[in-house]
Amino acid sequence: MSYSNVFRKRMESKGRTLKDRRFVQAIRSFNKWFENTLNKELVTIDGIEQYVVVQDQNQSNNKDLSDDKYVIMPNDSNVKVGSLINWRDKVLIVFTNELKTIQSHKQTKAKISNYVVKWMSKGKICGEGNGYPVYTQNQTLYTLGVSTSGNHMWLINAKMVMYIPANKESREIQIGQRLLIGEQAYKVMMRDSVSREGLVHLLMEQDVLNTEYDNVELGVADYYKSYQEESNPEEAPSDIKEIIINGSTYAKIGDNVKYDVSVLTNGVTEKDDIVEWTIIDSESVANIIEQNTTSITLHIQSNFKKVGAMINIIGKTSDGTTGSKTVNIISPY
Repeated sequence: MSYSNVFRKRMESKGRTLKDRRFVQAIRSFNKWFENTLNKELVTIDGIEQYVVVQDQNQSNNKDLSDDKYVIMPNDSNVKVGSLINWRDKVLIVFTNELKTIQSHKQTKAKISNYVVKWMSKGKICGEGNGYPVYTQNQTLYTLGVSTSGNHMWLINAKMVMYIPANKESREIQIGQRLLIGEQAYKVMMRDSVSREGLVHLLMEQDVLNTEYDNVELGVADYYKSYQEESNPEEAPSDIKEIIINGSTYAKIGDNVKYDVSVLTNGVTEKDDIVEWTIIDSESVANIIEQNTTSITLHIQSNFKKVGAMINIIGKTSDGTTGSKTVNIISPY
């Protein structure tokens, strides 16, 4: 091998330009830190064993009361949003895969799974009978989890949110489908698989436990109903009712924004009132100014720290049909 070839290979390994050499140095610096850090551990990510670094997140002023972790690994890792990380005796769900400006390594943010949810999928329990690890959290705000109908009847009104890793079975969860969480039944009101690609986000409302169909021991809602439907497959198709919330998908900080609804049955507009509005607002960016049976008006706080936040607006009719709209908060400029 000639001297020029040796020199060229040496320069390629170090970097042809100053920028390339600094990038190579950044990777070497990370590799040196990665090999010697105390919290390097062997984990399994989506079935593949590999070494990662698990770091604690600062828990000060943590309104969610969740023990989030930063998970750091080399660039050749298969990690992505929605990945399941088996770490010690816990399962971590990756919520954020940081898009680094200097791509010397990968860094993700994960939450510890706090429940395993199961449902019936094509006559069998999902996840090959084992269900799926999820992260779920109470979303009942400003109430005791009940509401009144007239002057006498008390109705369950508790809300829960759930994040499930996106896969073929979790994407098939439908609006109105019932799930069991901690021996309580919940009905899916809103499904969002866009805001965090790789995760399915569900908003659910507490429902009445049905001892005839629900299997509490297995933790599966409508367990016995699925077998009944298999024995009676021919049923008349039901009407398809949907709620469309009209308005901009972007709201500027400091603005007042109004959203109204259209109720469709089999694609035909009909007159129906919204009996309940729900705002999913984890960043506390929106305040309700006015709401009625056909529209809702929100005020977006004039706070630049809220730029990039998202809210979900959900409308519900008297028969339980729901519709939702995701709104992104942007700068006024």
